Amino acid sequence: MKSRISCCNGPLLKKDLFRGIPLWGAYLLCWLVALPLLILSEGRWRSGGGLQIYVLELAVHAAHPVAFCYGLVTACLVFSWQFKSRSANFFGALPLRRETQFLTHYLAGLLYALIPHALAALLTVPAGWYHGTGLGLEALTWLASMTIAYVFYYSFAVLLAQIVGNLTALPPLYLVLNFTVVVVEAIVTALLQCFVYGIPSRGELTLGWASPLYYALAESPLRMETVWRGEEVYGGIFHGWGHLGVLAAVGAAFTVIAFLLHKYRRMESAGDVIAIRHLKPVFLYCFTVGCSLVLGIALSSILSSGLTTGNFVPAVLCMLSGAVIGYFLGEMMLHRSIRVFRKRNILNCAVCCGVILAAMLCLRFDLTGYSAYVPERAEIKAVGLGTSRCWSEDPELIDRVQSLHQDCVDQQREVEQMMGRNVWMPEFILRYELTDGRIVYREFGMPVTEETSVDPDSLIRQWEEIVNHPEYITLRLLPKDIRATDIASCSITDNFGGQVFLTSDETY
Repeated sequence: MKSRISCCNGPLLKKDLFRGIPLWGAYLLCWLVALPLLILSEGRWRSGGGLQIYVLELAVHAAHPVAFCYGLVTACLVFSWQFKSRSANFFGALPLRRETQFLTHYLAGLLYALIPHALAALLTVPAGWYHGTGLGLEALTWLASMTIAYVFYYSFAVLLAQIVGNLTALPPLYLVLNFTVVVVEAIVTALLQCFVYGIPSRGELTLGWASPLYYALAESPLRMETVWRGEEVYGGIFHGWGHLGVLAAVGAAFTVIAFLLHKYRRMESAGDVIAIRHLKPVFLYCFTVGCSLVLGIALSSILSSGLTTGNFVPAVLCMLSGAVIGYFLGEMMLHRSIRVFRKRNILNCAVCCGVILAAMLCLRFDLTGYSAYVPERAEIKAVGLGTSRCWSEDPELIDRVQSLHQDCVDQQREVEQMMGRNVWMPEFILRYELTDGRIVYREFGMPVTEETSVDPDSLIRQWEEIVNHPEYITLRLLPKDIRATDIASCSITDNFGGQVFLTSDETY
């Protein structure tokens, strides 16, 4: 008889499905209440377009948060057998290939969401018919949005389930890694702003897309556009298929990596924090750096006035303390023992602290030359000031800005000393557009004291002259490329009700 390789084992799949009935049954009940039952009960209070909007709003707002939580719970249940030696040895002794076992369990986890989603979407259509509204397209949109988001988060949780060997370690690691990028970027940005002179403070995180849940809540990649017919809501248009496509592709990549890791996973590693031997050093050093950043900033904020150039030494000591705590705590978790204070571990910890110290010194003393860099006049094509996106090529304004920039660099030590005395410092934000197409951003504080207020060569007085420069006023207050002939009329009203009318030339 010819043997064949099966990708799915029926009895094992059936066992997983019956085992998870309380979980996916409760999940199905929640969606039945939120979709068909609520539409049946409240549909008479909504127009046809209002029902469509409701279904699309669920697709937009519920996809990421619900999938984030449900994907983790499902992965923990379906792959819980890997985390106990007894059950891991049992499944390892079954006459089933590892590939078959993984694909069967993975498929069961997918069905935990596909079955409830499909039933809820299917019953939503007749619920809309009951009120004379077609909800077929909206139900399919909701089904696709929820399922794709679930596949992404569930696949990521399954991947982590192959890396860790302890069930209690999976939820914290899943939560941390989903927000690692934004947290690390925020901390590193705070470090750079405090220890690198002139670096601009940007309110938005440039790598927020790498933390999908944060990105979904902050940037709303899934959105819905309301369509109006007169004053009545006609329906809605769903936007975000590109984002869902990226989630599907990344989720598929997570699945492939998890499949390969499971194929070579040692069943004897059940109970370990990290089940993959080669990933243990990666976990240890990442955990050490993370503790150095998080505990360092927390300790420096508690023990001093936070991260500033004035308390650089205390901040560095706090970060090194966090690195030491993180390294030995990580060793304890990996070896499940407190006997980690050995000569080799102490040496490795010292090397980690040396690397962190070298990086902090590079930031503080500007070994890269970032803070001291001032573009040559011939390199500057245009300047922009403040948060405005407008640019000016006025030669006089460029000369003034470059001169002030150079003075800020030359007076760095004085400015930092005043910064430690809590002197009021308005922000001087500048942007250069260079001839080679590069954009250079800088931000400096302008100390305001009794001495600087009367000194014509002080930074704040130079900044005052730039602010009052006609070219800058035009750049700051007028829309781009506006001309006198573009202005029809203008009126100026004072606080007492007086009003003055100006011609177009007078207004300009």
